[in-house]
Amino acid sequence: MASGKELRRRITSIKSTQQITRAMKMVSAAKLRRAQDAITAARPYAIGVRKVVTQLTKDASLSEEHPLLELRDEKKSVLTVLFTSDRGLCGGFNSNLNKKALANAKEDAFKFEKFQFACVGKKGNEFLKLRGLDVYTHYEDFQKNADLAKISALGEELTQLYLDGDFDEVRIIFSEFKSALSQIPRQQALLPISTDALEDVGEGVGEDASKEFADFTFEPSKEGILASLLPHYIKISLYRALLESTASEHGARMAAMDSATSNAGDVIRKLTLQYNNVRQAGITKELLEITSGAEAL
Repeated sequence: MASGKELRRRITSIKSTQQITRAMKMVSAAKLRRAQDAITAARPYAIGVRKVVTQLTKDASLSEEHPLLELRDEKKSVLTVLFTSDRGLCGGFNSNLNKKALANAKEDAFKFEKFQFACVGKKGNEFLKLRGLDVYTHYEDFQKNADLAKISALGEELTQLYLDGDFDEVRIIFSEFKSALSQIPRQQALLPISTDALEDVGEGVGEDASKEFADFTFEPSKEGILASLLPHYIKISLYRALLESTASEHGARMAAMDSATSNAGDVIRKLTLQYNNVRQAGITKELLEITSGAEAL
């Protein structure tokens, strides 16, 4: 059994750890509130853009004209953009996304000549390289002060890679934020843009879009609006994926630190009980020695 001195040292150490986890929980809670407000504000706009694009892409004549809507007969190369965090201590957030990416590679990699990943976040990059998967590029410190301008540059880069023929398909894997306790890994087809892929995202985009835009007049023309809206749709989809993943990361970290704080409290209570038992046993032993000595005299 551990001595009283060792138990006191362990209790003090765990209390210090508990203070750190409690502080991290409070910081994550504050960041989560801001991230949640950001994604709540961005979702309606992203859904609205998708509705317009969905409606316009249903016109076969328009779909044949724009290169971002062109469905290539033979797909030889795929790029998957994986959104993870730069830091750990956030529960199963990164592991769930990495498992999703790994399952995606095992399922589809053999179908294409080139199957690569682009990693936004250090954890995904480390995971994929450790397992020997092909990482095309890694965006370091991307999530620090990430804004729409930074996302726009990423969207333009991915679009250019697709237009140049470096990749025939671009996908994104991110974590959809539901609540602080619920984050769902999602995979979404980004390029080429197709009606099936747009409606597959969910949220009722394809169900009532036709009725909603039935009486709309598009000016200057549907072609002009679609040409300017498609690149913007790519950027807003990436921006939303980043916001969703950021909110999910803070929610997962807050929940993980709350659990760690609670577990530390349980350990402290057990060690305190054990320490009291050891201390009481020591006192009892000393009293017995004193009594035995007095009787001997």
